Amino acid sequence: MKKVLGTLAAVCWLVFGITGAVRWTAGDGGLLAAEMLQAAPPETSGLPEGEYPGVGTMTAEYLTGKREAFQYTVQGAEVFQEHEAAHMADCRDLIRLDTIVCILCGTAALLLTACGLWRRDGGRDFLRGAVYGMLGTAGVVLIFGIWAAVNFNGLFVTFHKVAFRNDGWLLNPKTDLLIRLMPISFFVRLGLRGLLRFAAVPAVMAAAVWIGLKKADTKDR
Repeated sequence: MKKVLGTLAAVCWLVFGITGAVRWTAGDGGLLAAEMLQAAPPETSGLPEGEYPGVGTMTAEYLTGKREAFQYTVQGAEVFQEHEAAHMADCRDLIRLDTIVCILCGTAALLLTACGLWRRDGGRDFLRGAVYGMLGTAGVVLIFGIWAAVNFNGLFVTFHKVAFRNDGWLLNPKTDLLIRLMPISFFVRLGLRGLLRFAAVPAVMAAAVWIGLKKADTKDR
């Protein structure tokens, strides 16, 4: 039973880390603006360089619910069309779901960890179960990582087909600023940034489990 609790706790902690990194990244307007500028400079997007920080901040505030409407004006003119705003509304719904999952998994992880370690033996079986959960989750992440490395475009398209119930994400770079600002290279760069932010969670978990098991072994000697 302890091993099961450890496995579930590890999975919950890792999902908490992944969804937390997504929420953190989506709400970082400075990061969004910087990656837009790198992936889609003014000569390809048509947006003046000085407007990137404003667009990034607006996007982050909209995705995290701090702003009601997805729209930005340049010299009094709105730059996003209605169907672009509609797609971003779908994206905001995903971020809301991500936030809910993050909170639920974080709460579950705390409760499972508390239950698993509430023993004088230091929860050796719990920690061993956590190792299984970490390895299993790492295997799943590795599969998607290989897919992204081999065919990121295929992963990108598959994700959008699964995540969205409509074709609103099929934008035209000739007419839609949103897709010019956020080409596939933008999501590649953003994904790598998010991965770096998430990496702290498994690193801390691995260290905690290793220390816990070492202490348990020391007591047995």
